[in-house]
Amino acid sequence: MTNSEAVLRRRDARVHPPEREDPEARYTGPGAGADVEWVPVAELDLSHSPRSAGENGEHIRVLAESQADLPPIIVQRGTNRVVDGVHRVRAARLRGEPAVRARWFDGDDASAFVLAVRLNVRHGLPLSLADRKAAGTRILCEQEDWSNRAIASAVGLSPKTIAALREALGRPGGRARIGRDGRVRPVSTAAGRERAKEMLLREPASSLRAVSAVAGVSTGTVRDVRDQLARESRAVIPAQRRAAPAPGAEPPRERSAPSAQAAPPGHGSPPGHHAPPGQQGGLDRSTALLRSLRTDPSLRFNQSGRLLLSILAVAAIDPQAQDGLVLDLPDHCLDFVVELAQASVQAWQGLAVRVSQRRSAPPARKQPTVNRKP
Repeated sequence: MTNSEAVLRRRDARVHPPEREDPEARYTGPGAGADVEWVPVAELDLSHSPRSAGENGEHIRVLAESQADLPPIIVQRGTNRVVDGVHRVRAARLRGEPAVRARWFDGDDASAFVLAVRLNVRHGLPLSLADRKAAGTRILCEQEDWSNRAIASAVGLSPKTIAALREALGRPGGRARIGRDGRVRPVSTAAGRERAKEMLLREPASSLRAVSAVAGVSTGTVRDVRDQLARESRAVIPAQRRAAPAPGAEPPRERSAPSAQAAPPGHGSPPGHHAPPGQQGGLDRSTALLRSLRTDPSLRFNQSGRLLLSILAVAAIDPQAQDGLVLDLPDHCLDFVVELAQASVQAWQGLAVRVSQRRSAPPARKQPTVNRKP
């Protein structure tokens, strides 16, 4: 596995963690009775019920008069707090039973409350609407990074109701929330789409997964942004073309990169980028030219153009970055770097001469570029 693949996997694990186990499965699934123990009734804490009105006396009497064995209750380990089964404990006391069957829950108070609400919503005596709203409000305060759907699923309310409670509390949460499946997703994809667009403009050859990991959006969103850029390029190119020449007329010049790339310093400006008069003096020309080339569809959407943009981006190093490279360079590498840098200068000068010659050549002498497959 390469280093880049390892980085992507670590980012994937952070942005898209594995789906978490159903919190109720351990207590309601087929193997729920495997870890049942007998717990003395006198040692149980019954003071943390999600029911604001307390226990229902009629329901307790019905359970006490039943001849069937009561299902195991759930108790928080360390505190002996009854998470689920308060009515069953009361019924056991009426029966005169000294102990009840129980399963242990390992978790903090906030997690114990969520489990209590989940189980009371789905079985036994249902929670009232007021109790479910109160539970949703408490979970919003304790689990602010949960999504509306995740909280709604826990308390038995609609996501719209949870959204209204969140707005009333004034707790919008962060930029990302944890969903019902345990995955972290952004609240709004607008910022993520913008980051993905910038990455695709800067590095068009980047994979969907790489852009997704950095921008914090799904690969489907990245694909949609890429398709949108492609549609924009197809809409721009026909508008830039001229009408076909009449028979016998001189063929038009082939469209090349913006002419500002070979203009002498201090003359002209990048196509489509006109800086305000007060900012022209402070605008870094190399940065402006590179930005102009990056937005040109004729370069971004072909292999040779993307290669050129990548090389130009590496060459356009700002002075601060150069200082950092020089200071961090090991002593035994100095001679090699100097020789390679000088060779690069000669190579760039040769490229500049060839591009300048092509710019000044008559249209008939220019040969179309053919992308040959290896």
